[in-house]
Amino acid sequence: MKQKEASSQAAWALLMEGVAQARVDGHRIQQMIERAMKLISQSEHEEHLYQVAGDIIEGLPRKLDRMLINLDRTSFALAKMGEDFLSSRLPLEDKTRVEEAVDPVFGRVRDKMTRKIALRYLRTKRDA
Repeated sequence: MKQKEASSQAAWALLMEGVAQARVDGHRIQQMIERAMKLISQSEHEEHLYQVAGDIIEGLPRKLDRMLINLDRTSFALAKMGEDFLSSRLPLEDKTRVEEAVDPVFGRVRDKMTRKIALRYLRTKRDA
């Protein structure tokens, strides 16, 4: 393996790890925001809280949503970029297992194709 290829694979893996961890942290922050919003809505001082920190109370969830969308977009781009690399490293059996798990139609199509090939083989053998 060339040094440049190994370096780019390591960089890709680090980026994936960073995006995945940021997504987990974002989810945890989202849970904290939901808890804070519930506490604020149950508070007898809800109106006062909105007067002194309304921009934070309203703005933080919107900013977090935008951040999570950006992380999802980045994660999707990295997944697309890494698809060929990961696919080339897996044996055929593992690739098939992944494809069947991700796209159940793949398994049905493969079964139909297998049946067609087997029937064609039997016909040619019978006719020969």
